[in-house]
Amino acid sequence: MKLEKFLKDNYGYNSEVKDNIQTYIDQWKSWYKGNVREFHNYYVYNGNQKVYQKRFTMNMAKEISEDWSDILWSEKCEISLKDKSSEDQFNELINELDLYAVINKALEKSGALGTSATVVSVYDIIENEDGMYLDVSEAKTRVDLVDIDWIYPLSWSNKEVTECAFGSVEYIDGNKYIVLSVHKIADDGNYHIYNHLFRDDNGNVIEVDMKDNNTMVDFNTQSDIKWFTIFEPSLTNNLFDNNPFGIPHYANAIDNLKAVDICFDALKNEINDGRKRIFARADMFNYDNGEERLVFDPNDTTIYQLPTGATKDDLIQSDSDTLRTAQQIETLNTNLNILGNKVGFGENHYHFDGTNLSTATAVVSSNSKLFRRKKKLEVGYESSIYDLVKAICYASSQFGTRNINYEEIAIQFDDSIIEDKEAESNRAMREESAGLISKVEYRMRIFGETEKIAEKAIQKIEESNPTVEQLIGSEQ
Repeated sequence: MKLEKFLKDNYGYNSEVKDNIQTYIDQWKSWYKGNVREFHNYYVYNGNQKVYQKRFTMNMAKEISEDWSDILWSEKCEISLKDKSSEDQFNELINELDLYAVINKALEKSGALGTSATVVSVYDIIENEDGMYLDVSEAKTRVDLVDIDWIYPLSWSNKEVTECAFGSVEYIDGNKYIVLSVHKIADDGNYHIYNHLFRDDNGNVIEVDMKDNNTMVDFNTQSDIKWFTIFEPSLTNNLFDNNPFGIPHYANAIDNLKAVDICFDALKNEINDGRKRIFARADMFNYDNGEERLVFDPNDTTIYQLPTGATKDDLIQSDSDTLRTAQQIETLNTNLNILGNKVGFGENHYHFDGTNLSTATAVVSSNSKLFRRKKKLEVGYESSIYDLVKAICYASSQFGTRNINYEEIAIQFDDSIIEDKEAESNRAMREESAGLISKVEYRMRIFGETEKIAEKAIQKIEESNPTVEQLIGSEQ
């Protein structure tokens, strides 16, 4: 039995949802890996036969995905909670889960393949015999990153996935197993996570009893909070309609990826084909001094052995020995510029100097294409990160020893590479001093706080630094 059939028979999964776009997914995966079989493997006819060639690649799909992930999320980004105690506890979870790295990878994978997901779970909890009481004294929270291959949407509305199944691969005693977790809303209104274990027999799955693995078959989360988060770039899907999956940054720039690799391949071959060669007669390759010895290193590819009796004048001569690398580098940079602009980075983001690929690091204006695309992508990703943080806080509090208030979560992205933050802060400070904005508005703009968090922060500052009027009033 196939995993998709099990999901269809037991949870109503429609395999056509992913089957309709599988060709695209396979193509994106190939570009992300830098090896597209029908493009990077080709043949050239030399007048006698077809010669196999392997095209060099700059693997720009991977580069683009990494760059967008790094621009959107870094250690400079901040996640704030309502009170200090909750924030301190959550910061511990950030370190335990390596959460910032997980988010960064989720952004890269979604930008590369259109969709990725994170799944929150808890382990080391003990279920009582009546199934009502859970011992969570040793419980720990876990976050797993799931690739698009193992995401099976079950229910969605306006592209928001509300029910979903996720798979993962584990090896036990050398045998391959598939772990399946199905997140569905039950009749009680809560999310239930149904866990299944399968032994993989060359693509066919055989279900295994999970009770022997100390895993709850039906885990009631006791809440309507999703324990999974779908990550997708906020890009309009022009390739397929009515589908919960997204598209990668370069989905509409495949031809541009090809153009870059064709130019890079030509440059590498130009250098390789134009390398220095030394021609020598066959009788010069060894000499007899009582015993036959080699004159040249047989592994030296710069030495070319001429047929016996032939000289260099007998060979076909090329029209020029001058390398055309300068023109090819210029052409490559033109195509890199077009590609960078096509995927939202704007002009001159990528540059190849003949040896290394570099990216622009200068601060750009707030009306640039990069800035606008960054803000557009942040809208969707902020919602996903919010859901992930909320699920982590709830799971570690309800099924753990922590007590985190997640009523207010503020997420601030890092704009330091885009804007001059000091200049923005100074401008906002002048506006606050002139009475054009309030202190609350200042903190909301500069620190990315919610209104209530900003109000509490200002109140705390004022309490620790009272004015003269406040001091006189307290004495009276």
